[in-house]
Formats: sequence, structure tokens, C-alpha cells
Amino acid sequence: MKQINLIISFLIGITFCGYAQEKKQDKVEVVSQEIILSLSDAISQGLLNNYDIIIADKNTEISKTNNTLENAGLYPSLTTDAAWNHNWSHAMNSNLGVLSPSIGSDFTIFDGFKVWITKEQLEELEHYSEGNATIVIENTIKDVIVAYYESLLEQQRLEVAEQLAELSKERYDYTNSQKELGQKVTYDVLQAKNAWLEDRRTSLDQKNRLQVKLRELNFVMGVPESEQTLYKLTEKFEAVEKDYVLSNLIELLNADNSTLKNQYVNQIIKQKDIELAKAAFMPSVKGNASIKYTENYGGAQGIPNFNIDGISATVGATLSIPIYMGGSRRRAKQIALINKQIAEVETQQMSHSLNNQVMQVYDTYVLQREILELTEEQVATALLNLEMSTERYRNGQINSFNLRDVQIQYLDAQNSRLTAIFNLIATNTEIVRLTGGIIDAFPIDNE
Repeated sequence: MKQINLIISFLIGITFCGYAQEKKQDKVEVVSQEIILSLSDAISQGLLNNYDIIIADKNTEISKTNNTLENAGLYPSLTTDAAWNHNWSHAMNSNLGVLSPSIGSDFTIFDGFKVWITKEQLEELEHYSEGNATIVIENTIKDVIVAYYESLLEQQRLEVAEQLAELSKERYDYTNSQKELGQKVTYDVLQAKNAWLEDRRTSLDQKNRLQVKLRELNFVMGVPESEQTLYKLTEKFEAVEKDYVLSNLIELLNADNSTLKNQYVNQIIKQKDIELAKAAFMPSVKGNASIKYTENYGGAQGIPNFNIDGISATVGATLSIPIYMGGSRRRAKQIALINKQIAEVETQQMSHSLNNQVMQVYDTYVLQREILELTEEQVATALLNLEMSTERYRNGQINSFNLRDVQIQYLDAQNSRLTAIFNLIATNTEIVRLTGGIIDAFPIDNE
């Protein structure tokens, strides 16, 4: 919880650049300038604005407030009263009155150790709330990372599309100049122009996809609608290649996975329910004490007025031995035992599921590394083929259709490589989250 509080505390102090809106051609674009956004800034703002984190933090605050010895029932209760009675009799011509303020206390001497069991359970409930807050933070960090790199992926694809459109424009200009020299015909020019226009359309479509992803990033970061902007992302779009060992990952998961650790806390809470149910079979001793001041006053015909006062005190104890309560204690104990068994089965199921999940993610990661190597080689081959084909086209050795096919192959190869990089980043992020290290692996810049 200390780590969570540190994260939340300095996030509150983070301020971000202001955003603006401008209206252009009857369309509202929520952007007046490019805002530079690093991954750490994105995570910071995501953690600061996330509704689930705010709710989890409030639930933790409630659990912390409940975790006291007072709430567990250790301390005595204290009450005060004041009673006044006045009697008047016309027949006796008398006035009699009594005034008696008092202070009383009830306290537990012995209750089968329920106080200490309850206090331990309240501590575990606080730990459970802290664990839930950690899980929410980890999921939020993962969501922001994925959204950030999805935007970077579309940004890289836009650069490739613009590069291809530029090549098509150069080809169109070259074909047009060759036509003026009589070496190309109108059909060749039209083919080159059509390819250029198609690549421009592809570039515009890709630009729209980038804008959509940036809007999604705004949403994941919790940016209000009126303050949303299109960011300039500063992180490098590079694959994270690590030589993971499956046995080490499984060991880390079973030791540090936040969801699994929280389930172990839940088992402890269920065990405390059993202990409380057993404590109900034990005798209890309750104590009480009070102090009272009494003042009697009055007067009657033939009797002079009088005023008598004094202080009295009482102290006592009550021993209660439960014998039979309709079987309610036995049923409560049985239910507590069953709930503990359910929690143990849920823990086994969760552990099995998470171990299977980390094995699947590990296999996927290893495969994706091989795919990335293949796509890198594919891009190098496609680029060389594009350069050679462009030269051969200018020498008249191939036609425009052949060159167009090579351009499309290059575009597909680049997109495949970019997708492979993103998949590797996303899979690595999931591995780090499963093994409980995502908060440390992606530190927040609070400067």
C-alpha cells in the first residue's frame, strides 16, 4: 500500500499542458497545437483520472478506517443519564423531588478472544482492499501502454503510407516527363496517376485510423472530452526482446502476481470467520460499573423543608455460558468451514488458470520473436526489390503493373513488420503484468 500511496500522491501534483479547440470548415477539431506525450506522462495521467482507481482508493480508506481496536470491540462503552422527579400533593400540602445524574459503563472482560480475532480480520480486510487497488493500478497501466503503442503503430503505418505515396508521386512525375519526350503514352501516365491517387487515399485513411487511436488513448487516460487533443508521441517504436525462461516466469507469477496474492489474503479472512464461529461456543464475562449522585428535597405540612444528597457507586460482572441456541452456532461454524474450502478451491483454480495463461503468453512471445525476424528480412527483401524494380521500370524492362505489385508487396511487408513489433510489445507487457512487476517496470516520471 505504501507503494500505491506514493504513486497516487505524486500524481495529484502533476499538471499537464492546457488544451484548446478550434473550428475549421464546419468541423470541430479538438487540437490547437501538438502536445508532446511520453509514455510515463500517459501512465501518470491515466492513473490520476481513472475512475476505478479513485473508487478502489476510497474503498481502501474505508477499510483503514474500520481497522481499529474500537471497531473490534475492545474499549468499553460510556453513557450518562440525568433523572428528575417532582411530586406535589395538595391534600398533604407537600413537595417532594429527586434529582439523580449518573455515569455508567459496560465493558467486556472475556469473550472468547473475539476482539483480537476481529481485529486481525479487519487488518486482513484492509490488506485485501489494498490488493484490489494494486490490481486496478496494474490493469490501468497495461491499458495505457497498449493504447499508447497502438497509436504509435498507426503513426508508423502512416509514415509508410506517406512514403509509398511519395514514391508514387515521383513515378507519376517521371512518367509524365517521359510522355513529353515521347517515350511514354497517355495510358502509362494514367496508370501512374491512378496509383498515386490510390496511395494518397490510403495515406488519408491511415491518418484517420491514427486519429481514432489517439482519441482512444485520450479516453483510456481519462481526458475530459472538452480537453482532448492529438498528441505527438515521443517513445520509440521498438520491439522488446528478452530471453525469458518459462520456469522463472512461473516462479515469479506464483510469488508476485497481485491477483493470486489477494486470493491468499481472502483465504486468511475466511479462516478468521471460522475462528469467530468457534469463539461463539466459549463463555463470556461482561462487566459494568456506574456512579450516581442523588439529591432528595422537599417539604410538607408540619415538616420543615429538607435536602438530602449523596453519591453511590456500583460495580458488577456477568458470566454467560452458552448451552443451546437452536443450533445457530453449529450452523455458522459449518458454513464458515465450507466458505474456507470454497476459497481454497478458488485459489487452486486461479493458480492453475494463471500458470496456464503465462505459459500461453510465453509461447506466443517466443513465436512472435521469430515472426519479427522473418518480417525484418521480408522488409529488407521487399525494399531491395522495390529499388531494383523502380530502376528496371525506368529502363523499360518491366511495366507499370509489375512495379505496382512490388510497391504493394513493400507496403504489406512494412505493415507486417510493424504489427509484429506491436504484438511483441503487447505480449511483453502482459508477461510483466502477470509476474507482478508492471509497476516497477514502467516507472512514473514525476519531475
